[in-house]
Amino acid sequence: MNTVRKTVSGASLQVTKAREAGQPASRNPRGFTLIELLVVIAIIAILAALLLPALASARDKAMRTACVSNQKQEGLAFNMYANDFIDWFAFPNWDGGSTYSGQYVPGWLYTASGSGIPDPGPGGVYQSNQAAAYKTGLWYTYMPNPKTYLCPVDIKSPTYLKPYSQGGRANRMSSYVMNGAINGYGEQTPQKISCKISAAWSPMCWLQWEPDENNVAPGTPGAFDFNDAANFPRDDEGIGRLHSKKGGSLLAVGAHVQFVTRAQFRTDCDAPQGRGPGPGGKTFTHWSPFSKDGW
Repeated sequence: MNTVRKTVSGASLQVTKAREAGQPASRNPRGFTLIELLVVIAIIAILAALLLPALASARDKAMRTACVSNQKQEGLAFNMYANDFIDWFAFPNWDGGSTYSGQYVPGWLYTASGSGIPDPGPGGVYQSNQAAAYKTGLWYTYMPNPKTYLCPVDIKSPTYLKPYSQGGRANRMSSYVMNGAINGYGEQTPQKISCKISAAWSPMCWLQWEPDENNVAPGTPGAFDFNDAANFPRDDEGIGRLHSKKGGSLLAVGAHVQFVTRAQFRTDCDAPQGRGPGPGGKTFTHWSPFSKDGW
C-alpha cells in the first residue's frame, strides 16, 4: 500500500515540476498530419479559384466604366466648344500635321508642327510635361486632364508604349479618333476644314470611337489606326474590343455614348455607297455634308 502511494506521489511530483518548468506534461504532443495540411492547402486553392475571376471581372468593369466616362467627358467638351463657336465642330486633326496655306491647322486634339504630332507618351518629348502637348488642342480648355483622353486598357498596348521612331503610334495623345466626315475626309479648303453640327443628317451619326488595332489580324492594322486623330470609317480599322468581344462604345453627334457591336459597325461602314438610311443614302459613319452620299 505504501509502495503504491509513493509511486503515485512521485508521478504527481514529476508532473508538477514539469508544469513549473514550462514543459509539456505529455511526452507525445500531437501536431498536424500531412493529410490535414494538404486538405487546408486544397481549400485555400479552391477559394482562390473562386475569388480571382470575380476580382478580375470587377477590375475589367472598372476600366470599362472609366473608358465610357472618358467618352462622356469628350461629349461635354465637344458640346461646350460648339456652343462657344456658333455650332461648329473643331477640325478633326485629319492627316497628321495638316496645313492650309502653309499654316498648321489647330484641331480638337492637337496642333501639329514641323516635328510632327506632340508626343506625351512614354519616351516622348512631352512625357514630363503632358499638359503642354494637350494645350495645343482646341478641346483642352474644356477637358484639361490628359488622362481623360486615354483608355486605361489601351495604354497597355505595345504600340502605345513605343515612340513612333520605334514602330509605335504617331498619335499617342488619345485612344479615341474623330470621324473625318467633319472635314469631308481631307478637303483642305476654308469652307471644308470643318462643318456645323446641324450639317450632320442625324444626332445619331457617329462622331468618335476607339478603333481596333487587331481588327483584321493580331497586329493589323496596328499602329496605323493612330496615324493621326481622325479616321475614315471603314471596316478594316474596326471598333475597339478592349472591354467587350462583341464591340465597343462610341460618341455620337448628339453627344451621347452608345454601344455598337462589330457587326453593326461593319454593316454601316460597308453599306454600298449611297445606300444608307440617311438623305442621299448617307450612313451613320459616312455622313460628310460636303457630298450627296456622305462619302
